[in-house]
Amino acid sequence: MIGPPERAAGEQIALLRSVGYAAFGRHERDLDVLDLVFDSLVDAPESRRDEVRALRFAGHGVTLDVDVRGRGDLTIELRVSPTGPVVVESRGSEDGPTGARLVSFLLRWPGTTQRPVRTAWVML
Repeated sequence: MIGPPERAAGEQIALLRSVGYAAFGRHERDLDVLDLVFDSLVDAPESRRDEVRALRFAGHGVTLDVDVRGRGDLTIELRVSPTGPVVVESRGSEDGPTGARLVSFLLRWPGTTQRPVRTAWVML
């Protein structure tokens, strides 16, 4: 049993706070950050019927669309704009009792003048 609703809410706030601190500690000051501008969990909860979570990160002339499928083993599809050769690295960890993943994507365009960018950290 979780306990009274106020305790459950307090535990959720503590978990979110710890995730926020962890994300802040992983910030790399020399990279531009793409902001999370759309998350279907928040912005379109009725679209969850198809079990695909859609995220959009944008900023600094770059857009990254992310589709996440699954619960335990995730399938992640990325679409980057502007298009072209791009190297994507993911960084993250499994945190918390539910195995939620704190994830950020680093995008680099080798051989170009485009600055590397990192997405804001998000829980998957």
